[in-house]
Amino acid sequence: MRKGLWRRSLALNMENNARDEFLDFLEKLASLIAETFGSNCEVVISDLDHPEAAVLTIFNGHVTGRKVGDPLIPQALERVLNSADGYYINRDEGGGKRNKLLKASTISARIGGRNIAFCINYDYTHLETLKHSLDEFLSMQNEKDMDEDFPYSQHIEQTVKEAIKLVHKPVRLMNKKERLEVISYLEKRGILKIQKSVQTIARYLGISRYTVYNYLNELRTERDEKQA
Repeated sequence: MRKGLWRRSLALNMENNARDEFLDFLEKLASLIAETFGSNCEVVISDLDHPEAAVLTIFNGHVTGRKVGDPLIPQALERVLNSADGYYINRDEGGGKRNKLLKASTISARIGGRNIAFCINYDYTHLETLKHSLDEFLSMQNEKDMDEDFPYSQHIEQTVKEAIKLVHKPVRLMNKKERLEVISYLEKRGILKIQKSVQTIARYLGISRYTVYNYLNELRTERDEKQA
């Protein structure tokens, strides 16, 4: 009996040691990733068994405003649930107090009897702003040609600017819901029926024409479902 208890105790100690060693490895990996990708890259290790004080280790916590001992936030919980079968990658388009664009990657696993999540949150707000600036710069000549050749270009641009002002927020800080509001306003004003309007809308919102069409389809689908 005592021999059996000793073996079980030894096995438990070995399991705990292996868990602690692996958590130590994860912490070093988190530090390496954060240092490699810079201050916009947050890396966090969370204890899912204690969501009220989930954050075990965090680097560049200013990205989401968290620190060690903080609880599991709703967005993180959603990503953890979605990573149950492996890993989960998504984009969080801000909103609330953060007003940041985040690309988040999450993987969760059971390690030594504990449920652990490893998450990378990258704030790409500055990259979206840079993308918009580059798109605007590179498409300058095309837009100039459009102004000269297309009689409705001024009307389109003026209406797009009106729609953006109604959101009361800089374009670079808009989330998806707010960009959908802009598209919805423009559709109601009939702007999207005008030839070449989509490229102007995309330029002002800092998104691709493909995204404009996706937003438009999403709005129409939602409207059809309400009418059904």
